[in-house]
Amino acid sequence: MESSHLKRWLTAWVTAPLLALLIAKGGPTCFAVLVGLATVVGLLEYHALVLSGETMAVKAAGLAFGLALIACFYVHGPGVTPAVLALAFLGFAVICLVRFKPQTSVSEMLYKQVTGLVYIPFLLGHLILIRDWDQGMTWIFLVMAVVFAGDTAAYYVGNAFGKHKLAPTISPGKTIEGAAGGLAANLLVGALFKKCCFPEVGWGLWIVLMIVMGALGQIGDLVESMLKRSVGLKDAGRILPGHGGLLDRIDALLFAVPTLYYFKTYLLS
Repeated sequence: MESSHLKRWLTAWVTAPLLALLIAKGGPTCFAVLVGLATVVGLLEYHALVLSGETMAVKAAGLAFGLALIACFYVHGPGVTPAVLALAFLGFAVICLVRFKPQTSVSEMLYKQVTGLVYIPFLLGHLILIRDWDQGMTWIFLVMAVVFAGDTAAYYVGNAFGKHKLAPTISPGKTIEGAAGGLAANLLVGALFKKCCFPEVGWGLWIVLMIVMGALGQIGDLVESMLKRSVGLKDAGRILPGHGGLLDRIDALLFAVPTLYYFKTYLLS
């Protein structure tokens, strides 16, 4: 086994049980703190990708608004989050006005910061909402297992059988065969969860949910690859040996989590 693959599996075997233990035994507050920590790390990596030239004060403002979003998900649910995003937009707009100079691109900070808040804390914060559901922890384990199984299957199936590029200009290593293998793994893991934990849900909607979660998870992976490709980096960070940064590990999860939340809320209720 190559060194990178060994590091990948060792990291997974060390972090996965710890993460599962924190989710299962930590309680709602501990879980919200965990999501908050993931938000901070994710935003730091995002800032390093797209705001590398900005001051620490500007980045700190982004972190503060990101944690405010997570706090709103925990205390008030989704109802207050649009207000936080609006305040963040106003705050960053004022910063842009103060710093503006002719023939500069200072306004780029505005949309990059707001995009970062939507991309990481807003999307990730839906995990807190899912945690409050009946069988909430099981739903969380479902989305994590489906996404990570699909990611792993896509990687190895693509390496073994991939011939047709999926998005060569964004991620040359990804293939259509790998994507199909990932979707197959999504369906398999989803079927196991349904049989064991959610027998009351009809198979038709369940299969649709697994396919949509898997497909949007792969889109999330490509979006993060696009961000890295735009600045010429392979990984978003180095916090997870063999995987890269935290964003490299949760990129698909960021898109799959709100998919699960809104699909169940409006179609499975």
